[in-house]
Amino acid sequence: MLARSILVLFLGVAFAWAQGVDATLTGSVTDPSGASVAGCRIAVRNQDTGVTRSTTSNEAGVYLFAALPPGTYRLTAEKAGFHTVVVEEVTLEVGGRLGVNIKLEVGAVTETVEVRAAAENQLGYETASAGGMLTGQQIQELPLPARSSLSLTYTQAGLYEDNVAGSRIGALNIALDGVNIQDQRLNQGISSPIFQSVDKIEEFRIVVAPADAELGRGIAHIQMASRSGTNRLRGSLFESHRNTVLNANTWFNNQRGHDAVTGAQISPRDVLIRNQYGGRLGGPIRRNKTFYHVLIEGWRERRKNAVTNTVYTATARQGIYRFFPGVRNANAQAAVPTVDLTGNPVAPPEATGPLQSVSLYGRDSNRRGPDPTGTIQRLLGLTPLPNNFRTGDGLNFAGYTWQRPSALNMDQGNIKIDHHLSPLHRLSVSYTHENRANFNAFSESTFPDTPAGQTTYRNRFGAINVWSNLKPSVLNEFRFGFLRNWLRWYTGWEVGDSRTRLLPNAGGYPYVPVFGLVTDPINQADNPVGRISPLYQFTDNVTWIRGRHSFKSGFEVRFTSTNGFNSADVMPRVNLGTGGASVGGLSSIPGIGTNLTNAITMLNDLSGSVSSVVQALNATGGRDPQWVPGEVKQRTWKRKEFGVFFKDDFKVRPNLTLNLGVRWDFYGVPYDRNGRTATLVGGSSSLFGISGRSFADLYQPGRMVGELTRIELVGPNSPNPSRKLHNNDWNNFAPAVGFSWRLPWFQTTTVFRAGYMIGYERDALRLTDAISGDAPGLRQRVVYTSASFLSMEGVRLPLTPAGKPFDLIPLTDRSQTVRVFDDNLRSPYVQNWNASLERQITRNTTLSVRYVASKGTKLIRTFDINETVIFENGILEAFRMTQEGGNAPLFDRIFMGLNISGLGVVDGRNVTGSDVLRSNSTTQTYLAHQRVAAVADWLNTTTTYTNQRGGLLRRAGLPENFVTGNPQFASARLTSNVANSTYHSLQVEAIKRFTRAWSWRGNYTWSKALGEEEGSGEEMIDSYRDNRNRRLDRRLLDFHRTHIIRNSGTFEFPFGPGRKWINGGGALARIVERWQIGFIFNLFSGAPVYVTSGTNRDTWNTFGDNTPTAVAPFAKSTGEVKKTPNGVIYFEGLKQVPDPSIQNLTTKGNVRSRSTLQAIADQNGAILLVNPVAGTNGNLAPNFLEGPGDFRFDVNLIKRIAAGEGRYIELRFDAIDMTNSPHFGNPNADMNSVNFGRITSATGNRILVAGLRFSF
Repeated sequence: MLARSILVLFLGVAFAWAQGVDATLTGSVTDPSGASVAGCRIAVRNQDTGVTRSTTSNEAGVYLFAALPPGTYRLTAEKAGFHTVVVEEVTLEVGGRLGVNIKLEVGAVTETVEVRAAAENQLGYETASAGGMLTGQQIQELPLPARSSLSLTYTQAGLYEDNVAGSRIGALNIALDGVNIQDQRLNQGISSPIFQSVDKIEEFRIVVAPADAELGRGIAHIQMASRSGTNRLRGSLFESHRNTVLNANTWFNNQRGHDAVTGAQISPRDVLIRNQYGGRLGGPIRRNKTFYHVLIEGWRERRKNAVTNTVYTATARQGIYRFFPGVRNANAQAAVPTVDLTGNPVAPPEATGPLQSVSLYGRDSNRRGPDPTGTIQRLLGLTPLPNNFRTGDGLNFAGYTWQRPSALNMDQGNIKIDHHLSPLHRLSVSYTHENRANFNAFSESTFPDTPAGQTTYRNRFGAINVWSNLKPSVLNEFRFGFLRNWLRWYTGWEVGDSRTRLLPNAGGYPYVPVFGLVTDPINQADNPVGRISPLYQFTDNVTWIRGRHSFKSGFEVRFTSTNGFNSADVMPRVNLGTGGASVGGLSSIPGIGTNLTNAITMLNDLSGSVSSVVQALNATGGRDPQWVPGEVKQRTWKRKEFGVFFKDDFKVRPNLTLNLGVRWDFYGVPYDRNGRTATLVGGSSSLFGISGRSFADLYQPGRMVGELTRIELVGPNSPNPSRKLHNNDWNNFAPAVGFSWRLPWFQTTTVFRAGYMIGYERDALRLTDAISGDAPGLRQRVVYTSASFLSMEGVRLPLTPAGKPFDLIPLTDRSQTVRVFDDNLRSPYVQNWNASLERQITRNTTLSVRYVASKGTKLIRTFDINETVIFENGILEAFRMTQEGGNAPLFDRIFMGLNISGLGVVDGRNVTGSDVLRSNSTTQTYLAHQRVAAVADWLNTTTTYTNQRGGLLRRAGLPENFVTGNPQFASARLTSNVANSTYHSLQVEAIKRFTRAWSWRGNYTWSKALGEEEGSGEEMIDSYRDNRNRRLDRRLLDFHRTHIIRNSGTFEFPFGPGRKWINGGGALARIVERWQIGFIFNLFSGAPVYVTSGTNRDTWNTFGDNTPTAVAPFAKSTGEVKKTPNGVIYFEGLKQVPDPSIQNLTTKGNVRSRSTLQAIADQNGAILLVNPVAGTNGNLAPNFLEGPGDFRFDVNLIKRIAAGEGRYIELRFDAIDMTNSPHFGNPNADMNSVNFGRITSATGNRILVAGLRFSF
């Protein structure tokens, strides 16, 4: 036998990506002259399972194995008259298309040419896609805090956090065993409802720039393959442990120091104890034919977080109010306290008398004593006495600090069966069963003895894959998969007997009391919520090889839905307070002074005085919707998705492959199956209401050519079953073209490739739930206030709704929000293109230089069309006149004849309309801060002086659309394809495969991501700073990072048997052998910083943050972290000075003195930034500055101890943020805030995780 070891193949190694997890092996067979050889028998044998597949080369000399499980193979090529060629170590990766070109040598078939494939060094020269790969060894050995394999995506080039290659998170597709595993309700980035353990995933690939028609449902892809069994029985038992003792505290907690009295740390570490444990076992059921893999994993976590809530003191609970005459009560942390750290009263020097203890009972005729129902006393009995007098007023209410416990229990089971039905047919089945429960992480208990909420998850996943070789040149792949994630959030009053034991009721309807001065004993901030969001997916692909062409075509059908409910305020809230009858008898208490407000609030709480009752009512939907008390907002959104593709991988020459294809995707219009799909009568053009039907009809006060906006139900089981929320988009064609060229001047070591593709973005069903599911007419929040005194025993439920569902909303409402999809909404799409040059430096090391870019077009954004009108109606001119001390005729007209308290009757001479605005505390603030749009909105919606929204304008004879285009609503939001984005990047990456005891991946990305909206919000609401100049909002996106450096790898120390040093036997060798470190080191430039003008935000409209106006050069590099004893500052060279515009304000009505506007000056006092004045937008670009850079160094240390043949024990320690260096957040960038330039958040405290594993 002739044996030759050829380390670098003559044969080309090629690679491409597919939608599934199986790999493709292909190549050309040629003779010494380069001519194609037909009829050559090619066989591949999986080294782990022993399964062998064979085929023959066709008339063009091309062979193809279209569906091989990832793994290591031995390839054999036999042809009479030629030596047999054996290729060892052919490694196929998940979703890979590996090309091995075979060159036969003339000779006897009994002689063998052995070739060792550098398959771990493939350069990817049969694909135009760009991406990266993580092997099972890397997944197991790189440092991680919580064993989640998805966390390792952040070792790859071309992404930051959840955004890949500049695209939105809705363009991301994550699949396990070929089935999507993302939440179907929400776009949640790189995550899955089901925990993806490092012991579950064999390997995964990230495609950041695809050029493959098979890759649909987005533009960025993460393809994961679960572990399979082999011919060897293998398994392991593992335990991972994290606790408080091993963790460092946060930087800011440490900076707060220690208590002066007790010496204890003021902000200690939160308690966290986590155990992740389990075992896996895989092996043969029948050798070379049937295999199994089973994984059982548990997660137990216990936390205690420091919480401070407010409670009444012992004397206060008896109705006794304490104070020092002449001063305001102040806690122990105040500059002039009235109580010490242990709660003892301290008389301040300014006090005009000793401590007063006065009973509040019996002074007011309505609130003569404690709550007569006993409810308040029963609930207060659940709350402890205070132990923290640094909060509250110290004397009557103070803090109670405690360690609130929470718990997480998760149990997950996984099984996978692989069965080879015959040499031509293969079956794979995988299933995951996961239950999870969180205690006290939702609707948290406010005190140790008050009820706590909990969250329950029940997640299921399954995938069935069948591969059939119908002919030697034809392969069919069928796949069915499902994902069902069921979630339920329980409030504290739902758990156990809390509902009947603690909640009061009125007429059989329970309700939750809401206190005014202290923390509610029953957490009322949350409401019961639940959902199930299943996905059912069917896929079928056919691969056909003919000559030099490898054709592939297929389709995929997905049935997505989400059945969810939200019960916001369905459980009535009874708000304690003054209500319709003012509190009497307390103001006459001698010396009470500024403490009166708190005394009144305390009496209202203790006596059960009710200010308002709130209850939400939801409509039933269908053909005759009705308001039903207790009915939750429940929607079952359904959508059908479909995709079909055709592609041809055409091997023009052995070193040149063209990738040509086209795809068509369809995303159906969602609908609610119960007839609760709401939209506007007449479509999206009805959003403009009485003003007209389009944007051209806006900004024309008095021109009313439209009709009042009406809302109706559409879709199945509604009165309008044929109507949809918007039109279908049938035009989602996506070409995919590219080429890969092995440069002939460098043999097999250098590849150039380029590609282009379009991908269509899928919007989350929660977007539909927000736009349609929350429409007026489907839900009504009823607020009842009594004109006279109301006690808890007088509460009557249920509340009476106003009108019927879908009654016409009158012009006097102006309080609700209406939303609608654009009738012609398109599927957003992203074009991506890339070009790369990749070179093999050594047998196991490659260097890649890539240009990757993308352009998002017709991206979705929701914005408000009800922009305040200030130019065409004269409001801006009148506002400026009033600011400067003049009297505006427009305001005289609006307020004429009104009798204003403290001023008199407005007559335009002695008392003017401008006087009214300068005297009203609300509008006075608006005038002082240039907030002209806020004044316009106030005039449009206030009930002050007329008890009717819009009443001021209406009584003055001004048109209904004087201020906004659709005055029926406070907000009129349109969801449309108005956004776009661009991304350009240079990516340089070096990969050293694991050989000679070490591996390394290092990459650098230099990029720029521009756009106007990140697309990460549930409603995607981001109204424009100026609807008439939308380009004003174009900016660096929040996820932009100019520079990103990532490094990861492993290194085995060269000690012990078979190593360079201490390679003998004995105890010392056993101690020093098999030590390994793994590391991840990431370095990022800072996030964009959006400098805002804060309280000056409404100079143009009321929608979003304004930016300052730069009046001198303002460097983009401004900012650097500086630690001081008083905290962290970022803009050391900048300071705040009074804004110059203040001097232009009138002194009438104290307008000038009310202004707190600040300008930003350099250290020499030269002003750089000022607040924009009324009627202007700031000229400083959004996200102009760059925040603090960041780095993170994670490392682990692993020691393996042999425990017999094929068995070992592994000890492991992972250090996350090894250097314990703070990762500072962005500074406060509100130029008018007292905290401007201060950084108040940081992560990066070191975390240590210990692990133990036994493997066999």
